[in-house]
Amino acid sequence: MKTLSVIASLLFINICSAQPPENQYLNNSVINNSVITPVQNEEQELEEQTIQVKDNSNKSERKKLETGKYKSAKGYSSQSIQSSRIIEIEYRKSKTQVSSRMTKPESQELMERELDKLAGDSEASFEYHLYNYTLGNYDLKREESLNQAEGLRPNDQRVLVQKVANECVKGDTISTKFYLQKLMGTKSLVMETLDYAEDVLVSSKGNDILITHGTNDTYGILYHQVNSPEYGSHEILVVSLDFLRSPYYRELLYKKGIKVPSSKAINTDYFKEFCALNSDKKIAVSLTLPIDYLRRIAPFSTPYGLVLITGNQKALCLTDLEKLWNNQLNKRNLTVHKSKLAQNYARNYKPSKVLLERFHEQQNSSPYISAPNKLKPHKIKEGVSDKH
Repeated sequence: MKTLSVIASLLFINICSAQPPENQYLNNSVINNSVITPVQNEEQELEEQTIQVKDNSNKSERKKLETGKYKSAKGYSSQSIQSSRIIEIEYRKSKTQVSSRMTKPESQELMERELDKLAGDSEASFEYHLYNYTLGNYDLKREESLNQAEGLRPNDQRVLVQKVANECVKGDTISTKFYLQKLMGTKSLVMETLDYAEDVLVSSKGNDILITHGTNDTYGILYHQVNSPEYGSHEILVVSLDFLRSPYYRELLYKKGIKVPSSKAINTDYFKEFCALNSDKKIAVSLTLPIDYLRRIAPFSTPYGLVLITGNQKALCLTDLEKLWNNQLNKRNLTVHKSKLAQNYARNYKPSKVLLERFHEQQNSSPYISAPNKLKPHKIKEGVSDKH
């Protein structure tokens, strides 16, 4: 059906720059390139950034840190301050990758070395425990370190972000709800994100799995699921690519009937194989995934609202998309919010909007969106299975 060629062009033209930047709260002194409102720390109020960190600037800043020439507001940095900032820079850089959720081995080794330096400083106990957990890829064996950090600063944003992830990995819905509410108390989830997440959930209704990418989409969606009966009643399992770094999370999904590749590298290959292994289910993919991921399933997917649908889908009527657009999506990032963040989110509405415009231009002559081609799993190679 000719609609499919329209879909392919829309995917690359309109989604390419649409994804909001990744956000992580590793340390409040990091330049924040997130969509969550930054807080004021002891020395300065952070400015919201929506640009990616470039490798060259990272190398320059890291060199100053390693040579002891990085100054804080109180003078030359101590070894612990230097180590903390080196960890922050490397971890932040890992979050700007467009084709992998994994930290590069050389960056991981550098951060672990700096973490060892923090271990001997009693004044840096909070930083040591926070980073020890953060660098562990949601390793439940490091949970005690996160608890130690929470005991020292129970309302710290960075702690709360990690606590939400930790409880999700364990599958503890009650604790997840508790820490999401605490996170909301810090005004960390802005209305643009919550309104966008609501539209993602509405777009995903009727699917079995909703795949998310980072903190923004995952936390906003989870907040609605655990706090609103309307959305909690949707029988859809949120699968975070970020959390998939944890073997405990992969085991949790496996117990829920989800097949997972055995590879530990969570990247675009892993994502495509995950979709293929679960192609017997209806899968929705958040448009906040980077284009490198979406490109891998483009021939096997169809845009619908704020998601791509793939897997075991039926043909959709464009009038259904019209009803979704006119009656179900709140579209507040198009009509109410005026921030740069809202403008960024608004781009992800374009594929469905253009489909509807072309549908009307053709005077309803082609009322159906074809079901996507079936994405078939590869033959299981040595070292790859449906269980990690």
